[in-house]
Amino acid sequence: MADSFSFETKESKTEDLKSVSESLRTLAEEREKDIELEKLKVKSAMEKGNAKQIRIHARNMVRMRHEVKNYGQVSYHLDSMVDYFDKEPEQSKAFSSIPAIVESIDSSLTSGNTKNMLKTMDQIEKKYFDEEIVAKFASSSATESTPIAISEDAEISALVQKLADEYNLKAAVEFEPSRKPAPLAEDKEEVKKADEGDVGVKSKSCFNIFSCWCH
Repeated sequence: MADSFSFETKESKTEDLKSVSESLRTLAEEREKDIELEKLKVKSAMEKGNAKQIRIHARNMVRMRHEVKNYGQVSYHLDSMVDYFDKEPEQSKAFSSIPAIVESIDSSLTSGNTKNMLKTMDQIEKKYFDEEIVAKFASSSATESTPIAISEDAEISALVQKLADEYNLKAAVEFEPSRKPAPLAEDKEEVKKADEGDVGVKSKSCFNIFSCWCH
C-alpha cells in the first residue's frame, strides 16, 4: 500500500508536465491540418497561375512546418523530464521545480513564437538540471536527423517545385539571390494575418489552457 501511495503522489506531481506535453502535441496536429489547407491554396494558385498567392501560401506552409517541429521538440523534452522525475525519490527537491517549469513554458507561448519556446526550454534545462541529465533529454528527443540550415526563400522555392511536380503543374518562385525580397503590399497583409491573426489566436488559446495549471 505504501508503494502504491508513493507512486500516485509522484505521478500527481508530474501531471502538469504531462498535460503541457499532450497539449503541445495537439497544437502540432492542428497545425498539420492548417498546412494541408495551405497546400490546397497553393494548388489553386498554381492552377490560376497566380505567382503572388503561390508565394504567400507556400511561405505559410514553411513557417507552419517549423512550428510543428518546434512543438514536437519541446513536447519530447517534457516527456523526458517526466521520465526523469519518475525515477527520482519521492522526497527529492527536484519536484519543487515543476511549477516554475510549467509557468515558464506557459509564458513563452504567449508570444506566439515557437522559437522563443525552444529558447525557454533550453534555459529551463540549464537552470534546473545538470549537463549529464540535459544530454539524456536531448538524446531521448532526437527522433530525426538535424536538417541542413537553409534560407526561408530556398525552402519556399523547393516546396513550390515539389508541389508543382506532385500536381503535375508548372510553377516557380524566384527571389533575388543576394537578399530576401521585400513583401509586396498584399503579401504583407496576408503574412500579417497569418503571423498575427492565426498564430495569435492559437497562442492566446494556449495561454488560457496552461494558465489553469500554474495557479
